[in-house]
Order: sequence, then C-alpha cells, then structure tokens
Amino acid sequence: MKPNTLLATLFAASASGAVMKPRYANSFSVSNFTASCIPHSLYCTYEFFVITDPASASPSGNPSPVKCSLMLQGPDILPPVNLTGCEGGAYSWAVTLPQAGGLELRVTTPMDSHTNYTGVYDIPKEQLVTEQHGAVIDQRYTGPAGFAVPVSTTNS
Repeated sequence: MKPNTLLATLFAASASGAVMKPRYANSFSVSNFTASCIPHSLYCTYEFFVITDPASASPSGNPSPVKCSLMLQGPDILPPVNLTGCEGGAYSWAVTLPQAGGLELRVTTPMDSHTNYTGVYDIPKEQLVTEQHGAVIDQRYTGPAGFAVPVSTTNS
C-alpha cells in the first residue's frame, strides 16, 4: 500500500468518529468481594466478580464480569486458596497468607498464547475481623467490596 493511501485510510477512520478501543488491560476490576468463615461450620467462602479494565481487553471478549467463588474448609480462619478457575475458565485466582498478616489476592488471565495478565491485591490484616462465638471463632473480610487490582504481564 502506498504511504498516501495508508495515511488517507487512517485519517478517514479517525475523522469518521471511529472509537479506538484499548487492547491492553491496566487493571482488573473486582466487585462484590466477600470472604468469610461460616459461624458454627467448618467452611469458609470467597466470592467476587472480575473483569479486565478496560473490558475490551477481556480474553473472552465478554464485557460482563465473571464470577469467582469457592467454599472450602477453614474452619475458623480464612484459608489460602490454590490457583483455581472462575466461571467460564478465562480467569483464575488464588489467595495467599503473607507472614505480616492479611491476605493476598492474585488474579490472572491470558493476554495471548504466551503472556498472562497478573494482578496482586494486598488485603491488610486490619480489614479482617476475627470474632468469638462461644466455642468457635470465625473470620471475615470487612474492606471495600470493589477495588482495582493493578496488572503486569508475565510470560507463561
């Protein structure tokens, strides 16, 4: 293609009001995040919705957030979670317990066949409440339900 034709095509696309959508994510948008151990039970739950921000960078092409959830044995304190998938399989997540306390939420999704978007969100111990209920203790998350998780790219 000749340079003049290429420039004319680019100019026509921008002049026509075509919106250029970003193809790369700069964060994960997490919403409705909850984490708690069920009083008088052996189980704890994690649940949230996630999507890349901007949504146009979503690996599934779906502009709607996907649900990530898991119920696992606690029994009293929020446990770590090994890497596990969200509904639809496009996103995965894990939870670790840093030595300083709190939780570390890690979210990952493919950017392409060789690279992943990975984000880590630190939940400070001050956002975890531990309560005594008779003979049992339970822990729950009390921080914001929605937050942004900055992403970086990693080779897979």
